[in-house]
Formats: sequence, structure tokens, C-alpha cells
Amino acid sequence: MRGVIAFLVLFVTGAALLPARADVPHPPLEAYGELPGYRLFALSPDGEHAAFVTRRDGRDLAVLYTRETDRASALLNIDKLSVRDLFFADNDHVIVVASDTARAYGFRGKWEDSGAFSVNIKSGKNKVLLRRTDGIYPAQTGLGDVVGRYEKKSGVFMPAYYGRAGDEARFHLFAVDLDSGLGRIHKKGLASTRDWFVDKDGTVIAREDYSNERDLYRIWTYKDDEPQRVYETHSDRPPFSLIGVKPDKSALILVTYSDDTDEGYSAVFEMGFDGSVSAPVFSRPDADIDRIFMDSNRFVLGVGYSGNLPSYSFYDPEVDAAVQQVIDGLPGAEVEPVAWSEDWQQIVYSVFGMGSAGTFLLQDRTDGSFMTLATSYPDIPPEAIGDVSAITYPATDGLTIPAILTWPAGSTEEARKNLPLVVMPHGGPARSDSLGFDWMAQYYANRGYLVLQPNFRGSTGFGGAFRNAGDGEWGGKMQDDITDGVNALVSSGMVDPDRVCIVGASYGGYAALAGGAFTPDLYKCVVAIAPVTDLPAMLRYVRSEYGGRHWLLDYWKSIMHGEEEDKDKLDRISPIGSAAAFSAPVLLIHGRDDTIVPIGQSRSMEAALKRAGKDVKLVELKAEDHWLSDGDTRIMTLQAMGDFVDRHIGLKD
Repeated sequence: MRGVIAFLVLFVTGAALLPARADVPHPPLEAYGELPGYRLFALSPDGEHAAFVTRRDGRDLAVLYTRETDRASALLNIDKLSVRDLFFADNDHVIVVASDTARAYGFRGKWEDSGAFSVNIKSGKNKVLLRRTDGIYPAQTGLGDVVGRYEKKSGVFMPAYYGRAGDEARFHLFAVDLDSGLGRIHKKGLASTRDWFVDKDGTVIAREDYSNERDLYRIWTYKDDEPQRVYETHSDRPPFSLIGVKPDKSALILVTYSDDTDEGYSAVFEMGFDGSVSAPVFSRPDADIDRIFMDSNRFVLGVGYSGNLPSYSFYDPEVDAAVQQVIDGLPGAEVEPVAWSEDWQQIVYSVFGMGSAGTFLLQDRTDGSFMTLATSYPDIPPEAIGDVSAITYPATDGLTIPAILTWPAGSTEEARKNLPLVVMPHGGPARSDSLGFDWMAQYYANRGYLVLQPNFRGSTGFGGAFRNAGDGEWGGKMQDDITDGVNALVSSGMVDPDRVCIVGASYGGYAALAGGAFTPDLYKCVVAIAPVTDLPAMLRYVRSEYGGRHWLLDYWKSIMHGEEEDKDKLDRISPIGSAAAFSAPVLLIHGRDDTIVPIGQSRSMEAALKRAGKDVKLVELKAEDHWLSDGDTRIMTLQAMGDFVDRHIGLKD
């Protein structure tokens, strides 16, 4: 790991080789489908240790790296866990947050059961946090959430529901010992409490409540250990998100979207403890805020702006300058700060692009040096990576649609004609694709396909007006935006119209099936991973899981229906109702433990297509969730997809 590098030369040289490649290496499918070889980097508060997850030979391991000795050692065997986060609680303890799909006797259905482990890096001992504490309510999600450090007690703060099964559980704040794992109530909350904000010395700064039954949203602070109301309003859903505290403790930090279509972008605001709300503190008219940088107690430090390449803004101008130095040194690369010491003198960045499949760099601001720590996909060389471009094209109604193209690896400008196309609409739908390394897109590009990732209306990252334009447009203008992208590439001569497949996951899976149902002549094959196929049934599932008055149900109704609720419309835009219209063969892939979109959605779609006499196959992934978190089943998924697409639009001899 050791070695200061001339990182600018490293990446620019790699990028310069791309257009001239003649022989393109083809790494094995496993190099793409396997989970990244290195991920989830964290730095200790003093910057002396790094922790990360490594994957080799199909096994996950949490590793500790010590800068002084330049040595790495095993920290925790996490092979059986779906790890969601890893961070330092203090200089001596690493916390690993993991989750798994669970059931419990006496409770209906499945849920994503999370938990946190504390590992003492000196003794090597680990403890499960909070779970064994008396009175913790059974069968609750979010039990691995950590909301702050507790310096007085060498512990952390964790919120959890408290009470006996059958009673109304209340959401309390617990102080948890890092070495015993046991917690005690630090501050009591209500059944409607949804979040806590606390300082390192144990001072509770704010509590956030929302009652679905009363449509009542409140924010509280504490004075002389008694709650004092800061803000109150009635709303059918939380009106904004309270996300943290200003560094000087003078205000709370919230994020929301403007309703003004001329300034339809997300922004960060400050809320005073008198309930007053400031003008935007961080905002841009051309981009959404998709990352909030916070310390371990959620004191907000800065933001990341979305776009084809991310950009950043921090309260501290020196941190701003340090991050910008790295971005300026790697033009065209996607650069993201992923870990930092408490004083930001050491910063770890992930770098994608310019010939890199994902490299982690450590910047030491004390001496101006840089160190290469690891590569996310070590078995994918720069020569195997396809060029990535940002494009735009006009939608049928004139709206400009941004998109990402990934070109066949090693292709020259002259060869970029009459190509087979894989269309990959993203999930969400409130998400977007950018210029970074996409393992699925790069797999297809390495095998000779052009890949289109359209950021259809409803995507985040391009302003609130663009995002809101997707409300009520499932199967409508959102789908037209995808169709328009395919037609634009065909018209340009880049794409062979007889060799186009559409592939997507989650909402992208819905869009893939909608493409097969509503534009059947456009695609030669359809791949849908964990798709929504029956919108009314999906809303019934959300209602059964959260209740008829939960704001999440209102949210899904609004983005599916639009302003006017139209139940007949949901039937019309559900792919399951148009099974007879399909002409392309369909591959469905779904995890049996999916708690976001139940596997019944794919099973029902398979049955409908079979009744209509269509070519369909359903691959069920045992013990897999919504996010393809397991390396083995992710490889299985890519193998099934790769074979399916090759069979239907494979490269001509």
C-alpha cells in the first residue's frame, strides 16, 4: 500500500491509451459480477488507522490498516453478513452495520433486520450493540442505527423502539457501551418520534416527531432537560427532512425541495431554535444535493451536488480547497470523498473514470502527499474499460433528456456505427446515472455492446422541476423519454434497430417491462430485476406493511397517479395487464427475500406472460434481497442476463 504517487500522471496516462487500443482484454464475468474487491473505507478520528471491507475468493473480511506500521490485519469475519456501513466510533473501536431479511413468530411478513457490531481494535473482541438490552421492542428495523458518539462514556447513541410486544412502542434514545454492547435509556421519546440529534457530551440538541394519525410534524429541543417546541405544522407527510446540526450549534439543518419551478432544486436550509428558516445555505439551480457530509454526531460539514460529475461545497473553506485540488488534478474523473479524519487532514477519495475501475486515494494534507490504498475491481484492467460519455437528446415534447453512453471497450470513432444496444434505465425512480464506473454497463461494453442509461424525467440530479415532471408519468412520458433515446441513437446510425435489448432493476425493471408491453417492436429482449409489475398490487403491499395512513403510501400514490388519483390508470400502465402485447422474450430475476418489491410481483408477471403464450423465464434468487447484496447471486444474475442478451442480440460474426 505504501507509496506516494503522481496520481495525475497515473490516470491521464491510462485514459490516453483508450482510443488506440486494438486488442481488448475480456476479464471473466466474475470480475464484474462479484462484489467490489475493496469498499466501505473509514478513517479513525486521529487518522492513524483505516478500516475497510475486502472481498477475495468469494468471502468478505473487515480489515484494519495502520499507517505507522504499514500493515493490514483481519478485523472481523463478515462473510455471512450483508454489510451496509463501516466507521470508527472512536480511535479504538470500529462499528460494522449489517442487515438481513428476517421473520419473527407473532409478527406478519418479513423485514430488513439490521444490527451493529463494535470491534475493539486493541483486544480484537466484538460485541453486538443494544440488541441484548432489556425492554428493546422485538422485530423492529433500524436497530443498527448509530446517531452519535458519546465521549464521556466511550460509547455511542442509538435510537430504538422500547416496549413489550402488543403494546405501543416508544422511540427512545439509548447510550450504548462499546465494549459490553449494553444500552441504557438516555432520553425518552414518543411513538411518533422519528429521529434524535445529540452532542458528544450527551446534550440532546433536537428530537423530530411525525404522527401519521394526526398528520402532525414537530421539532423539539431541550432546555433544563425539558422539551421545548421549535416547530410545528400539519402535513400529510413530513414537510422536509431534518438531517443535522450546524457546526457552531446555532441552528438545525434541513433539506427540502422548492415548489417554485424557476428554482426547482433541492437546497439545504438552516432552522433557528425559534423555528425561523433561512434562505438556502447550499443550493444550485442546475443540480440537486445528493450527499450531505456530517461528522459522527451529524454536525453538517458540507454537501455534494449531483450531475454527470459530482461537485462539493463545505462550510470550511480550507476543506473546500483541498477537495477541489484533487478534482482539478483529475479532470473528467468522478471523485468523491468517502472517509476523513476528524480534522480533515487525511481524506480518502474514491476515483472512477479516466481508465480506472475504482481507485481509493489517501490525501495527507499535512505534507501534501497522496497514497494509493486499493482498487475496487482489481481484476479489470484499464484497457478493458469502455469510454463513458454524457449526452443529451430531445424528448417528444421538447424536454431535454440527459443520458450516459458507455461505448464498447476499445472502439474507435469509425467503428461506432450500427452497434447492438443495451438500454439500462435506472431504479428509484428518484435516482440518476453519472459518469462513474457502472459494473453492469461496463460488462456489456467489454463484450461489445453500446449501453444507454437515460436519465428520464423524474430522475434526481437535474433540478426539482425535472424531478417533479415525472410525477404521474409512470408508463407515460417517463417511458417516452427512454423510447426517444433509443430512437435518437438509431437515427444517428450508431445503433442497429434490430439488436436492442432493455435491462433494468427495481423501477428500471418496471421500465424494462413497460418497454416490452407498450413499445413491443422496439426491443428484441427484456430483462427485469426485482420489478414492479402490478401497480395496484404494489400499493396494497405498501398499505399492508405500513398502514393506510402512512405518508409513504401517499408518496407512492402521488408519483404513480400524479395529482389526480386514477385507479384505472394504474391498471393501464401495469405491464401485467398487457402481457398479450409482448413480442420480445422476457427474463425475470427476483430475490426471494426482497422486502422492497415482493417476489410475488415477478411470479404474477411470469404467470400472466405464460397464460398469453409468451417466452418468459423467472430466476428466483435464494436468500437474496432487493439490492443484490450477495456476491454469489450477483454473479448468477449477471450470468443469466449476459447469456440472455447474447442469445438475442449477440454480436454478428
